[in-house]
Amino acid sequence: MNKYTRAYSLLWELCNKYPNFKKIIESNLLNGKIRFFEDEEWNKIKSQNFVSPVKEINEFEDLFILGYNIGNCVGTSRQLSYSYNNVDIVSGILPILKGTLNAEKEGGHCWLETPTSIIDTSLMLVIDKSIKDEIGYIEEQRVTHLQLLTSKNYQARKNFVNDINLKRKKI
Repeated sequence: MNKYTRAYSLLWELCNKYPNFKKIIESNLLNGKIRFFEDEEWNKIKSQNFVSPVKEINEFEDLFILGYNIGNCVGTSRQLSYSYNNVDIVSGILPILKGTLNAEKEGGHCWLETPTSIIDTSLMLVIDKSIKDEIGYIEEQRVTHLQLLTSKNYQARKNFVNDINLKRKKI
């Protein structure tokens, strides 16, 4: 069993519950417009210095192993953003999430966007931006990579997260 199985639970739940959503995901997986998290994303997740507020989580990766990425899109998106240089943090609504953990009322959601892709830490997918509307993402607020670049607090945190001299070895 893959140690990240819990991380994908929301995606599988939504595909089982909504046949039309499943069709969109499957057809775009086949045509290459959607892909699951791969080495690029996992390496970024694994390489981060991470200070956890709870004892069962020692590393950022543990959030995904335990499935805590689901319902924690703001935290996981922001944390993952530190590993990118050209990414926007976007918040809004993804209607398919309505009724899920921490998105009960209208499907509130947060994700990352590069110039070409959406990186969704709840669905564990990298999605070509050309199908943003087809999936249903509705943007309400965006913090651009240029705004992040000029934020002293954000940059200080990013420097800590990516400081290889601080990287602890797992015990």
